[in-house]
Amino acid sequence: MTDSADITREQIEHLLRFYAEAGLDIALEPEPVDRFALNAGATAAPAPAPAAPATTPDREPPPEAARPPSAPARIPDDRAVAMAAEAAAAAADLDALKAAVEGFEACNLKRSARHSVFEGGARGAPLMLVGGAPSRDDDKTGEAMSGLDGIMLGKMISAIGLDLRADAYCGFCVPWAVPGGEAPTPLHLKICAPFLRRQIALAGPRIVVALGNVAARQLLEASDPITRLRGQWTEVDFGDGPVAVTALFAPSFLRDEPRFKRMAWLDLLALKKRLTQDGANA
Repeated sequence: MTDSADITREQIEHLLRFYAEAGLDIALEPEPVDRFALNAGATAAPAPAPAAPATTPDREPPPEAARPPSAPARIPDDRAVAMAAEAAAAAADLDALKAAVEGFEACNLKRSARHSVFEGGARGAPLMLVGGAPSRDDDKTGEAMSGLDGIMLGKMISAIGLDLRADAYCGFCVPWAVPGGEAPTPLHLKICAPFLRRQIALAGPRIVVALGNVAARQLLEASDPITRLRGQWTEVDFGDGPVAVTALFAPSFLRDEPRFKRMAWLDLLALKKRLTQDGANA
């Protein structure tokens, strides 16, 4: 094995970055174990087979606490959608809706997520930004639009004179991170749609901006890609009257495809103009 004293700082940084990108952030043991040496020892000197347990015809069954927990029963898809609709409709305000989301157990994404990332920014803001699903950073912190996405989105919004945390309200199509950073499935979106619609209705923004493909298709009920949906304006009724909705490139997309930043800047200027015309920008 390589002595830890021989590893350079750069190698350690590369190793830690590899672990983080692979989703490994917890050490299972305080010291490394040479599994090859253990396997070689086991091959050279196999352990004797354990003796057969004595038979006890009247053996008591193990207590309930000693039995392994059983996996939760799978809820049918249609029932999960109906449960979400019922929970969303029963929420009278954003606090009640947040509690309903955090207590919702009919979406399997919740079992793998650390946090239910319901909202971010300022409630009551005239502008609402909607992403597809929380990022890995959002899942770690429990805060919407954090990490690299939040930094870049904050710079984009500040370019038109707004503060991400003070002048915008944030939400997601799906409030739980998807393993591997993948996009939510159509079923995930269908189950969580009632929560998002109710959240927009209760938040009462004048303008909603869908960030990226997933959010744009979900909010605009369209199949076109973001490259066609961006820059357009559509009036959508989320249950409390029509709201102006437009689409904008997601920060993660712009990091990978910087050639689209010029289009994003034009869309931001159009957003600023619409905010001013609607009296939503102080």
